[in-house]
Amino acid sequence: MTSYINEVIGLLKKKNDHKYFLIISFVSFVLAWVFSVLHYTDINYGNNFSWIFWLIAILSFLYSFFPRKITYRNTFGRIKRTDILIVVIIFIVYWVSHLWNFSNAPWNQYGLFDDAAWDIYFARDKIFSGVPFQAAFFDEVGYISREVVFHYYITTFFKLFGYNLLVFNVSLLVLGFITVFFTALLIHKIFKNTVVTLISVLIINFFPLHYMHIFMGHRYAIAAPLMVVSLYYLYSSFIDKSLLKAVVSALFAALCWDSAIMGKQYILGLAISAILIVVFDKKHLQSKKNITISIIWIIGFVISATPLLAYIAFNYDVYATREQNLLRDFTALLREGGFPAVKPHIDQITELFFAENSFRRQFLVDYKIIPFSYYLLVIPGMWLVLINRRFEIFFLSLIPVVGAFLSGAYDFRVLLAVPIWVLAMAYIINYVFSSKFNPRIKKGGLMVVVSAIILPGVISSILYISKVSNNPNHFYLLPHKDVAISRLIQDIVVGNTEPTSDMKPDEFNRRIVGRKIEHVTLACPYSAYAIAHLYLQEFNDKKILSFCNQGIQSLKTQEEILRNNINAVLQHQPNNNDLKLVWEVSDRSSDIIRMFSKYNIFGEDEVLSDVIDENTFSVYILTIKSTNIRKFQEEVAGELFAQVSSAN
Repeated sequence: MTSYINEVIGLLKKKNDHKYFLIISFVSFVLAWVFSVLHYTDINYGNNFSWIFWLIAILSFLYSFFPRKITYRNTFGRIKRTDILIVVIIFIVYWVSHLWNFSNAPWNQYGLFDDAAWDIYFARDKIFSGVPFQAAFFDEVGYISREVVFHYYITTFFKLFGYNLLVFNVSLLVLGFITVFFTALLIHKIFKNTVVTLISVLIINFFPLHYMHIFMGHRYAIAAPLMVVSLYYLYSSFIDKSLLKAVVSALFAALCWDSAIMGKQYILGLAISAILIVVFDKKHLQSKKNITISIIWIIGFVISATPLLAYIAFNYDVYATREQNLLRDFTALLREGGFPAVKPHIDQITELFFAENSFRRQFLVDYKIIPFSYYLLVIPGMWLVLINRRFEIFFLSLIPVVGAFLSGAYDFRVLLAVPIWVLAMAYIINYVFSSKFNPRIKKGGLMVVVSAIILPGVISSILYISKVSNNPNHFYLLPHKDVAISRLIQDIVVGNTEPTSDMKPDEFNRRIVGRKIEHVTLACPYSAYAIAHLYLQEFNDKKILSFCNQGIQSLKTQEEILRNNINAVLQHQPNNNDLKLVWEVSDRSSDIIRMFSKYNIFGEDEVLSDVIDENTFSVYILTIKSTNIRKFQEEVAGELFAQVSSAN
């Protein structure tokens, strides 16, 4: 055993070309922990050394395994023309298919999911506002801890290209491309079969679950790309016997973990697979190189995960609250009622995968999670990966499904499994297209059968995507009117003489230069919630949206809306600014607008209309002059408040 350990240590020393940087890495790692402790214990809150030393630790650890001599031949000389062709094909297929009909699709410059709006909101609040760095923060809207990798990612795009919705949606497209690209590279790395790789590209590029969820746009969007990058370099490290690639894989694994709750599923899948390899695949343990790569991966992962580990160490209760509650609810059902009690969970997961229409598929209401014909490849592919002891593929394809079963079956919960399902399909496709069959079985006939399975899935996926992209209102969770109304209200707030719902260059970080806003605005939108908060964030969104008590008309009765309106008016502290009251015109607000319209004697009123997707919407604006605000408040308190009280 001692000689075995010495051999591993000797190999590690041999592969380490920059030993001093390894020492620097470990010293920096310790210092990163020291200053993280100082931050979380408030001894030196907000110090920059916690993240500075973390960066030094991971970069120096990476560099310590960098080759001493890097030549053009070693770096690019091994790239084949077919590899370049594959890259070009992936690039063309992806961007043409995803930008086709973009301006008319649900995910165009008016498409924004409510949860995605909150993530942009928090990015602005927690990332580019001077708040001290930490790997996660507690979200008082959803009462969960939100990891920050996605927020830093979109902030980079915003700072480079502008703070607007088009830039955000393009950043999502880049994430989708990374998933498709590295899934294809991984499949090509494993099988070295151009035909198998290109077929896999078509499958994952047009896989409806992946395609549609690119535009869901909340922080879960970054988990899959980080996972496949990590997985690609993990496979490459063992195939190429590269410690550097092992560290790169570990870094992206840590980022995946720190990207979203589902990122933990990737780490869990790898951990279970590692245990099974130890038990069932002794051959790998006999390889000193494999052991060394595994050790370096673990060390690299621990260093890379330092910020999140420090956050968890000091905030475990708020970090684990969401998952603990979901698991506690499930186990309580099972304990109290046995298996019959969890039948609703079985029904939910069944509905998610097999129902013709289901709102559990939030971005895939009218299409199945997996095209039916693909099951004929996924199921035998899973059997084949087990035969080949590729335990990580088997468990990474199932863990998201189990997670959805336990916590509530929604489509985004199984999103992480999509590239793994495609990888399992690639195993069976490669098996058919290779020469491993029994000579008595005609290979050509099996190719025809496999092609007949693949084509219906690809064609039906393309037809579905085409149908969706031609209907800008296909997704109820990408409400174009909510974005349009929020932009219009933002223009009213800043005092534009001609407010519009057009996209502005920096609409998420808008600055008023050279003039002063001479009025206070209170607004009550019909259905724009997080989206309205996002667009009004720079101008005190909570004050503006107090007019509807931070809520929306669609979830309130007319009496509740009126009460919210009156309370906001009476709580307003007059100054030298005019007061603008804005209602989105709807069946819930029309009577209230009529009640308030008589107060135009204290100023003026107007109706602004705009058009989105050929549908007209309007807002009513009542402007009260600054000199009349006190009198207006007295009138509201005397008449409308008495009216509300009598109604109750």
